[in-house]
Amino acid sequence: MRTVSALLAQAKAAIPVPSNAQAAQLAKLDELQARLDDARLRVAALGQFKRGKSTLLNALLGAPILPMGVTPVTAIPTFIRAGDTLSVRIALKDERGTVVAGAGEDAPRLLEEFTSEAQNPRNCRRVASVAIEAPSDFLAEGVILVDTPGVGSTFVHNTAAAESALAECDAALFVLSADPPITEVEIGYLEKVRKLVPRIFFILNKADLLDDLERATAERFLASVLRERGFEAPEDIFVVSSRRALRAKLDGDARAFEQSGVADLERALASKLAHEKRTILDVTGRQRLGAVISDLLFQSEFECKALLTPEDELRRKAETFEASARQFESERRRLFDLLSLDRRELLLDLEAQTDQVWNEAKAEAHRLIDEIDDSRIETPEARAKIAEALAAYFEKSLGEEVGLFRDRVDAAAKGHSDRAGVLINLVRQTAADLLDIPVSPTQAEEVFQTAREPYWVAPEPIPSLIDVSASVAALLLPRKQRQRRARKILTEQAERAALRNVANLEWSLRQNIEDSVRRFETLLADQLGLALQATREALQIAQEKRAARSEAIEDEVAEARRAIAALLAILSELHGARTLERSLGAVTL
Repeated sequence: MRTVSALLAQAKAAIPVPSNAQAAQLAKLDELQARLDDARLRVAALGQFKRGKSTLLNALLGAPILPMGVTPVTAIPTFIRAGDTLSVRIALKDERGTVVAGAGEDAPRLLEEFTSEAQNPRNCRRVASVAIEAPSDFLAEGVILVDTPGVGSTFVHNTAAAESALAECDAALFVLSADPPITEVEIGYLEKVRKLVPRIFFILNKADLLDDLERATAERFLASVLRERGFEAPEDIFVVSSRRALRAKLDGDARAFEQSGVADLERALASKLAHEKRTILDVTGRQRLGAVISDLLFQSEFECKALLTPEDELRRKAETFEASARQFESERRRLFDLLSLDRRELLLDLEAQTDQVWNEAKAEAHRLIDEIDDSRIETPEARAKIAEALAAYFEKSLGEEVGLFRDRVDAAAKGHSDRAGVLINLVRQTAADLLDIPVSPTQAEEVFQTAREPYWVAPEPIPSLIDVSASVAALLLPRKQRQRRARKILTEQAERAALRNVANLEWSLRQNIEDSVRRFETLLADQLGLALQATREALQIAQEKRAARSEAIEDEVAEARRAIAALLAILSELHGARTLERSLGAVTL
């Protein structure tokens, strides 16, 4: 069996002088070859906030490159590759496509400035991507580390922001900590991640905080939970102390690095995963190659048959196709009208849903404040308790609301995607029927994405009564009156914090809907335009050559038949004998 690269090279060689439509398909083969040539392991690091994910990555890199604080980072995947020196490139989403670059000691400072929530709240700097190069023996073995957003804590995170990166990754390091070993939030996140990544390694971090008995108990518990979820847990669990590993790397202490457990993880990634990666790349490469070759074959067969069709008949077929094209455009406008109706309905539902969340959040804030005794209502501990309780409430509430609304959007998206797929395939089938050639349906691209993530906005600092009013009259208020005043201030501040978070929820989901609708309209218009243009171009070129009585037609037909035969042979090798039934008729058009 030949390699994917060999089959890919044969496909490109089969069409030395491509038409515009064929060139578009050949460009996809170039992209696939570039992915195969890269041949490096893409390993994504995943983990809940404060599990030690950044520390683990720094331990693998052997230097404190990534920020290691208690501040969450923004939802920006970061790709870390091997390089001769430490450098960072941060691309911004502005009109100029600005790139901020730094090297050496300046690199960690830039990362902190542009990726931490403290210095770049809500990604106000509009960071599009982050790429790091670092001198590292681990990376030099052919590994690219992908740092992704965390989950949990006071920010609601899910796989949406990281899916584009995870879909290209060969493995994931799912970082947990020993206390507790795994939470419900992480289990829910894990179920989503396993659909995107073929291989997951589980890192039980912060082992230095436990004694031997506690460490063994935590590992057994994690293994039992993973088995219940269908994972082959024992061989994929690594109990480590990332903090000790990083210190050992910096001190050059090989023995301490071995004892940290991270050395075992490095070896596993470098050995067994390297072998599995070849299989993964081969399977996914063949699937992708087969899809592109099928589209390339259809276009080649159509262009060949057009060259063999008499001029008058070509003209009639072109007129027939243009009449169909007007119907296709009418159907596209109908789909846009349906999409507009769904958009309005979703936005109305969103308003009603967020109103309900606001009322529930306000009631929760009042309930929490009512539980505080008058004697403690003025204390900093009371304000901290309300902030912590509301954060926990919104962590759960926003996550549930986002999940429910995402289901609504997904349901609407599927209907529109299905209708778009039917329309695009109808264009292809109409073109195929014109010249009596076979065609396989193409897969409609998923057009809806829920990219923005709501997050908890911490309450503003709630001032004490003295901070609110320093007047003598206020200071001399009776104790009961001061307490009532403090309770009122606390209630107002809690309601304001709740309102800010409900507004953030509505804004995020509203932007998801608006962005998804725009993307759908653009994608469908582009796909329809390309499908129509490919057919028009083939018919027009054939008409021009027929009208000119071109003597080169026979040579071009012969070349086209050789290309078709080569493409059919590739599909036969990729998919088996079922393709051979098509080849006999196709080559002798």
